[in-house]
Amino acid sequence: MKRYWLTAIAVCMACSDSVGPAPEVTRSTTPNAPQAHFVTVAPGVRLEVLDYGGTGAPLVLLAGSGNTAHVFAAFAWRFTDRFHVIAITRRGFGYSSQPADGYDTRTLSEDLRTVLDSLRLSQVNLVGHSLAGDEMTRFAGDHPDRVRRLVYLDAAYDRVALRSIVQQFPFPPPPMPTTRELSSPEGFSNYVRRVRGVALPAEEIAATYRFAPDGTFQGEVTPPEVYAALLAGEEAPDYARVKANSLGIYAVATNATGVVPWIAPTRPVWPVAQEVFHRVYEPFYLGQRIRFDTEVARSTRLDFEGQNHYLFLSAPESVASAVRAFLR
Repeated sequence: MKRYWLTAIAVCMACSDSVGPAPEVTRSTTPNAPQAHFVTVAPGVRLEVLDYGGTGAPLVLLAGSGNTAHVFAAFAWRFTDRFHVIAITRRGFGYSSQPADGYDTRTLSEDLRTVLDSLRLSQVNLVGHSLAGDEMTRFAGDHPDRVRRLVYLDAAYDRVALRSIVQQFPFPPPPMPTTRELSSPEGFSNYVRRVRGVALPAEEIAATYRFAPDGTFQGEVTPPEVYAALLAGEEAPDYARVKANSLGIYAVATNATGVVPWIAPTRPVWPVAQEVFHRVYEPFYLGQRIRFDTEVARSTRLDFEGQNHYLFLSAPESVASAVRAFLR
């Protein structure tokens, strides 16, 4: 249990989850389940692929660190009227294989290429959340002819630089779950919402966490070693190589809660957290947005002030409308 919580803390800090106003109303269940299958990308390594159907140009959804293709369980259906929508779970997570290596950005990008080759998709629109931005940037640079357009969902950041900042200026770790929150998948879902500031789909909870037959929480599907390898394999984004039209949608934090949702104004650490936020994190994130503007040749940027890091869950209608308008 101790190793799991150390992993959870690291992931939450690296993701920089933010919280904002109450989420817009969206479907809690999908109209029908996507078709799930697996694609072999290397000897003994299979990746889960969810096919949501639809007609039109291919649109591929890539999840952030700690998440799987199932995190798009409701969001994906918003595009099937105009696109053929596919979501991929990277190696090490969910129902995909957990090899000992292959978690560097280049290999993850090549995993994507192999999946697209297997599906016979010569050119696609890529929409990625959080960590997926690194894979998209690398893929677009290595295979510019395979990309129509790119959409970064709070994903265009230099995570190598961010990790250095987190190590120097850490925020307090998330609270431990209560006994009730550990007693069932529903209870643990409430805990995840309390820590991340947004509810994850039930399909995502089932894919990323393990529960005993009686519903008691057992731990993460992904072991700590995978997270460590993923962090070790990160690379600074080379935006100069991105030639495709790219949309950066940013969740802009306005206070410390916007970076770590478990820190509230009522907590004793709030004044210190606010000071660190305004002095360190706010300038960093602003600089990253400006860097996206200046280094991506064909960039468009939208700032969603006060929204959650999982802004496709906290503001699905607004985000989907922005993505559809850009891809049009």
